[in-house]
Amino acid sequence: MIAIAAALLLALFPGSAAARKNGEALSIEEAVSIAVRNSPAALEAEQDIIIARQRVLEARFMALPQFTLSGTLSRASLEYPALLGHELGDRYLDSRAGNDFYTLRVQALQPLYTGGRNKNTLKMAKAAYNQAKVNFDAVRADAALAAKKAFYTLLYQRRLREISAAWFKRASALDSSLRKDAFEELEASMLLSGLSDRVRLSGSGADAALTGLLKSLNREPGYPIEIEGSLAPLPVETGVSLSLVTAMESRPELQSEIYRAQLDNLAVNMAMVRRNPTIYLGASYDVNAYKFSSLADDTERANNWLASVAIHFPLSYDIWTQVRQRKSQQRQGELKRAELQDTIRFEIISAHREAESWQGEAEKLGTEVARMKGSYDAASRAARPSMAALRALCALCELEIKSLDAVYNQLLARIRLEWAQGRDFGK
Repeated sequence: MIAIAAALLLALFPGSAAARKNGEALSIEEAVSIAVRNSPAALEAEQDIIIARQRVLEARFMALPQFTLSGTLSRASLEYPALLGHELGDRYLDSRAGNDFYTLRVQALQPLYTGGRNKNTLKMAKAAYNQAKVNFDAVRADAALAAKKAFYTLLYQRRLREISAAWFKRASALDSSLRKDAFEELEASMLLSGLSDRVRLSGSGADAALTGLLKSLNREPGYPIEIEGSLAPLPVETGVSLSLVTAMESRPELQSEIYRAQLDNLAVNMAMVRRNPTIYLGASYDVNAYKFSSLADDTERANNWLASVAIHFPLSYDIWTQVRQRKSQQRQGELKRAELQDTIRFEIISAHREAESWQGEAEKLGTEVARMKGSYDAASRAARPSMAALRALCALCELEIKSLDAVYNQLLARIRLEWAQGRDFGK
């Protein structure tokens, strides 16, 4: 049995020293920082911020005068006057003129009044930009949560492997010193087989947890890495009320819905301003000639200039249908925000209760494990090795693993509470 134990330990820890020597040692804060920085979803959300920022600039440009510089060369054989289309400059060609016609035009168009469309478009672009930023924060929070889970899972699995291997080693040494009958030999084999299975499964779990951490860090499989940290309960020192207030102020999803409300309100305004007229001021200057060389000669070219003010009154059947649609969408947004607020409250309350419950369980089991270990060591010194001692040893292994499970669950509940309130404790 001792040989089996040694073989298992060697199989489970073949490269740990090499990993510590060559790998990257990370604390949980460093792991979270790398995960957030390398998250593909966060990088994609960052591009949404850049796009939204450019749309804000585009919305500002709408209030500026629009300039156009165009030139036209027309060659025609006309028996009747013709009018060039908009893309060709909206120019009139007389059939009595020559076959060639050259034109240069500079045109400016300034919106004087758009019924509020340009102003609301800018407001919508700014709200969309702010929404993109909080969406980016939400994606980063999700990446941080995944990294924390992966980090604590790896700590848990490695600690579970260490505990299982240590108890299996003690059990194997105790078994070799026992004198047993046939049934006791069978019982001892079954107990050791259960411990051996725990060692093997915990080793597989540690490998899977390492893969999960590498995935959250966006590292390649097999990347050498080592983590620094201990698996111990972290108390939740804030109350439910404070966590709820923090969530309402800091939760990115809720902030995003607030900006969505602004967008819905602006969409209603945009639908209503379709009733308003638009006023434009335009000016243009043309240089026309029938020879290309005449464009530079004042006596042979024709110079035209004009300035005009245009007003457009919209006559549309669907103005009020559009307004009703936008108001219904605005109401949908209000209902969604109310639902999100209720969801956040339930997440905060559930995570807070779970963290406190597991914290009490972890403290109770930790005290119980220490007391039972002391009692077992005292009994081992006072009594000779026996099957009862082996059974007690296996029960102690289960108790310590149960205590470890409570610590792990408490940490997971705590990081879920941090995520639910939108801010880490101590920040």
